Amino acid sequence: MSKKTIVSIIITAIIIISVVLPNQRSDDQDEHSMHINHTAKSHAIEWTPSTRNALVKEMQSITVNYQDLVSALAQGNWEKVVESSHAIYSSFILKQELSREDMEALHRILPDRFIEMDKQFHEQAQKLETAAQNHDPELAVIYSGKLLEGCVSCHQTYAHKRFPGLEKKKATVPEH
Repeated sequence: MSKKTIVSIIITAIIIISVVLPNQRSDDQDEHSMHINHTAKSHAIEWTPSTRNALVKEMQSITVNYQDLVSALAQGNWEKVVESSHAIYSSFILKQELSREDMEALHRILPDRFIEMDKQFHEQAQKLETAAQNHDPELAVIYSGKLLEGCVSCHQTYAHKRFPGLEKKKATVPEH
């Protein structure tokens, strides 16, 4: 691995960790997590207790695995990167823990864009796993960045009350 690649991985890891760690909160700290807005003009998603608990569990699993993979990627520990990215890819806890009735209700209330973003996120994790299996640090860094991008984009759109630092700012028009 070249010195340039190692430096790129370390810088990316520092940036990713500095973004992810400060935004972690206990699910008990923020009752806004019960309602996730999907646009400023639309209604909030009405999470049932079981769907909310499953969602929180999935997000916690993704956070832990993402932090592990960033650290492992910076160290060139491909086995751990493969393991962590696979865990993210297969972290469909909502599907694993919810009853059939809860899943049907969830699909009725979730916006199509939310479902599409979730699908893309898991596809990126699978691509990261493949890059790690091929010991390709440049591609692995790209896909780890895409995962982080997916997190931030989803949180901006659907959880900006839980993560107010990610709330989209309204464009201002300078006065002349």
